Amino acid sequence: MTVRKAGKGIVRSGGGTYQIGYTDLYGREQETELSAFGMKDLEELWSSLCPEFECRKNSIRYIERA
Repeated sequence: MTVRKAGKGIVRSGGGTYQIGYTDLYGREQETELSAFGMKDLEELWSSLCPEFECRKNSIRYIERA
């Protein structure tokens, strides 16, 4: 899923910390924790980190508030 789809109803404006579960390019399930100020901020942050995390933008399995 994308950030927008997985974060619908979870990501709020004004800031928050989120646990993001995703699948990397090797098929391994991974998890990270990111802080963002809303959906757009989280989308941009996730996109910028995908190369480092070795994953695709639509590889998210879930987003939860931390």
